[in-house]
Amino acid sequence: MVGLWSVIGLFAVVLAVLVLYTFKIMRKIGTPTQGDRIDPGKRPNAALVVIDVQEDFTRSTGANAFEPGYRDAAIAEINRSVAAARVADTHVAFVKHVFRDKLAILIMKLVAKGAGTPGREGLRIDPALETADAPIFEKSIGDTFSSAAFEAWLAANSVGRLTLVGLDSCHCVQLTAKGALARGYQVEIREPGTLTATPKKWGPLKQELSDAGAVFC
Repeated sequence: MVGLWSVIGLFAVVLAVLVLYTFKIMRKIGTPTQGDRIDPGKRPNAALVVIDVQEDFTRSTGANAFEPGYRDAAIAEINRSVAAARVADTHVAFVKHVFRDKLAILIMKLVAKGAGTPGREGLRIDPALETADAPIFEKSIGDTFSSAAFEAWLAANSVGRLTLVGLDSCHCVQLTAKGALARGYQVEIREPGTLTATPKKWGPLKQELSDAGAVFC
């Protein structure tokens, strides 16, 4: 009997550790990063940043799948934004999300058919987007500023103004916006070029971003 209770106790401890670790990982993924503030006077240029428009997310099926018309309209708007940026000689960057934490990978395999996990063809940018020779940066948490390569690219190109499109508005787009605002960037979110699986959450988040200085078009 003592042995049984020992096993139960050990199981309870392991379960508690897993729950705490899962909470820690999800908190990390869903928290905007902090960084040094830029000098806007030395960053006169603008960039269009296309976030996480990958086949695993745009072409998924099931409860969280985007309605095709909604998805296609957003992708068309992103392509228009990319084309306009290139005509205006504005920098363009694409971002893709790849889960790297082992527990996050396991969770995605259990609940989302492995979307966003390493080795999948669905990690590639949606083929309906015209990436041309634009750089593609990888991140493993919500905020694109978690990518040192992305920040270095912004600095190298003297970028101080960002226009964000992509998905999900309520997750990686708003987290990237918060990461940018915390560093002193001017941030615009082009709503017709964004997607979200949780539209009811967008209103309060939009107000929060607006209060922090983001603008919407």
